[in-house]
Amino acid sequence: MKLLKNIFIIFLMIFLFLSLVKNIVNYRSKFQFYEDIKQAFEKENKTNIELKTEIVKKKSRTEIERTIRNKLNLLKENEVALIIPPSKITPVPPTPTPLPNYLQWFKLFVK
Repeated sequence: MKLLKNIFIIFLMIFLFLSLVKNIVNYRSKFQFYEDIKQAFEKENKTNIELKTEIVKKKSRTEIERTIRNKLNLLKENEVALIIPPSKITPVPPTPTPLPNYLQWFKLFVK
């Protein structure tokens, strides 16, 4: 009877231990999922704030006026437009690299 009781207790302990391990593994995977979702949420929240700030900036009168004037090439009174032509870069002819000293001496004595 005592042996049967001990075997029952051992099986019960093994069952509880395996259940505990399963729950710990399940908890870790769910916690990792939570952390990933939390990071994605924070990233999207930051992007949302940046976009809202950009909307407010784009709706300001000065920004709208500047955009319209730039696209239509208009000037305010007392403004002067400077049109700078693109610079013409002339290609530099490559200079030949000098021969090493030993080849210069060799050519001197061979010729």
